[in-house]
Amino acid sequence: MDTIIIKGCLNGSRGREHNVNVPWTPEEVAQEAVRCYEAGASIVHIHARTPDGGISYDPAWYAQTAAMIRAQCDLVLNHTTARQAHVPVSAVTRYLLETPQPVEMVSLNLGMGVRWPVDPETGRRRTSISPNSFEDITATLDACYQRGTFPEPAVHDMGDVNNAFTLMQEGYIKDTRYFLVEPGAHWGDGRQSMVGSPRNYALIAETIRERYPESTWLAHSSLGQTFPLCAIAIATGAHVRVGFEDSPYLPNNPEPKSNAEYIEWAVTMARLHGREPATPQQARDMLGLNPYPEA
Repeated sequence: MDTIIIKGCLNGSRGREHNVNVPWTPEEVAQEAVRCYEAGASIVHIHARTPDGGISYDPAWYAQTAAMIRAQCDLVLNHTTARQAHVPVSAVTRYLLETPQPVEMVSLNLGMGVRWPVDPETGRRRTSISPNSFEDITATLDACYQRGTFPEPAVHDMGDVNNAFTLMQEGYIKDTRYFLVEPGAHWGDGRQSMVGSPRNYALIAETIRERYPESTWLAHSSLGQTFPLCAIAIATGAHVRVGFEDSPYLPNNPEPKSNAEYIEWAVTMARLHGREPATPQQARDMLGLNPYPEA
């Protein structure tokens, strides 16, 4: 039977004004991770958060959370390298290099994120940039390869796809078997990225397949676009990511209580298409990750 990798994205930068059940503390995130594992996830993607929900880059947060998850299951742990405009890349490389146990896998944006969000004080749009220059990306890759961390090439649009191909052909990214495909903008939202439509997803997927036919990818989007795009990915042999980070609600469920409910949705969809959820070890084998880290 065909296997599918299902990743839970547990918190991201999601606020509790969107869903009161978003986990922030290491204890909350670890509990959610185990629930997702029991529901059929093989990977969980997590972001460090402060106790009040702010963005954190603290190596101790990741180390504590990872230890609590590892004590209960063998999930693949997928952290983030995303950062705010005022945060230097050294904040990311520091946690990659300083966690007591090497980070197993990190998502890596392959370009700068540009948005025009609405300023809550003025009601007018402004420019917001999430930095990630070539120099930042290669510094992050260097830190990953120093410790055996698997960098997950994240592509939001065709520019990112070209950046991925450039980094792969020049040896900065040492593997071409896997991509994270995430067109997530919405028409009129002021985000300079591809909208998460079936047509845009198909364009990215077909371009990857033409260049690296041996590759696979994991797909997701944002808000309501998440579910039709993931359904297409499931039906056509790709892998998926679902959870609070991408959408605070499920189809026909405006306030899920746990990320595990998203995993259950994906498992149901997969089995309807004759696909069985991969175990964490199967996911490691499919992606070429290092062996499961022993305590």
